[in-house]
Amino acid sequence: MLEKFVMTPRGLALDKFLVRHFGYSLTTKVFARSQGYAPPSVLYLETTGRKSGQKRGVAVPYFEVDGKILVVGSKGGAPEDPYWALNLRAHPDAVAHINRKRRNVRAVFLTGEERARHWEWLKNRISSYQHYETRTTREIPIISLEII
Repeated sequence: MLEKFVMTPRGLALDKFLVRHFGYSLTTKVFARSQGYAPPSVLYLETTGRKSGQKRGVAVPYFEVDGKILVVGSKGGAPEDPYWALNLRAHPDAVAHINRKRRNVRAVFLTGEERARHWEWLKNRISSYQHYETRTTREIPIISLEII
């Protein structure tokens, strides 16, 4: 029942509010618990729409690895990248609210050996990423958010 609610427009709006103002994601906690792993930290990311130029916000799990803040554009293994990752490709400067602190960030899409190393680490930590990889032919982006 709770899993269905958190994926409704009202549930997602509540989650964005919770992440931005309290640093807590109900959605991430519900799905992590159902998959049997500890929930990762979540940040609120404000991007600039690639078509509209308007600010767009999303709650995204993040991982601190080797001093980097990493986010994953998995979109559940869908054939296309999530809108926020497409927005970051077009406009890499964004705002991240991490633990209720506003940070200006610049997105850097990882490539090559660096991406491969981090992808293996992420798949070992979050089993869902292994499944998502099998559902798509695209390379799931891993994005480093550098504080500027």
